[in-house]
Amino acid sequence: MYNNEHTLQDLLKKAYHQMDMDHVVTEMEVRRAYHAMVGDLISRLTWSVKFANGTLTVRLASAALKQELNNRRTSLAEKLNEVVGSNVIQKIIIL
Repeated sequence: MYNNEHTLQDLLKKAYHQMDMDHVVTEMEVRRAYHAMVGDLISRLTWSVKFANGTLTVRLASAALKQELNNRRTSLAEKLNEVVGSNVIQKIIIL
């Protein structure tokens, strides 16, 4: 019997890589890491999370939260890069 188990995520990563679309996988990983890191409350106050060309752009519903995350951009980027496993996030824009 042949046993070659792969997760759907692994198969999608391989397919995206073969189509030279690794950026799609990276964006998904960054978005997932952001939501996991900030938790449920901040995720509910987050209108959108986009990642492209090394820049993570986050739109928030709360002015106070915007200020707080702006003050922590550097540490947030470092922690997110750690979770993702590479230094893909060069800049964070909080809107």
